[in-house]
Amino acid sequence: MNNVEKRLTTSSMAIGGLLAGMSIILTRFFAIYLVGGSVRLSFGEIPILLSGIMLGPVTGGLTGAIADLAGMMMFGGGGGPYFPGFTLSAMLVGVIPGLIFHKTKTDYSLWKIVLTISITSLLVSLGLGTLWLTILLKKGFWLLLPSRIMARSIMAPIEVAVIYLILSRVKFR
Repeated sequence: MNNVEKRLTTSSMAIGGLLAGMSIILTRFFAIYLVGGSVRLSFGEIPILLSGIMLGPVTGGLTGAIADLAGMMMFGGGGGPYFPGFTLSAMLVGVIPGLIFHKTKTDYSLWKIVLTISITSLLVSLGLGTLWLTILLKKGFWLLLPSRIMARSIMAPIEVAVIYLILSRVKFR
């Protein structure tokens, strides 16, 4: 049994479920939509990122997928249809931090958190998220990108600060 399989325990799944629930609440109830609904400012990615960092890439990915699917089933897509690309993106938001912090679970240094948020912002939010919206809204990628860059430039530093404060103040087993 390898390291990743060992971390998929009942405890890690329960914590992942709680973090998925927090993500749903933060995304659905504490979000601000800008630019006709194509840009959302929310703290919903923070619990998924924390799941990946603390529990590993498998549990982080499952947390992201469950948060997206359960949120969609409970509350709908915010006016749009279900799109599996957003589920893939939510999974990657949990997997990427899990891969970055995989070997050094107790080293929650600021530079690693900044690296994690930068990669997820560029690859998932600005790259894939904009692509999914391009497909759904039938608007140009380059037309949607500037407003999404603005939103990520607001949210990324907030996510870094919140995650760093949580991880530096709370001791996890």
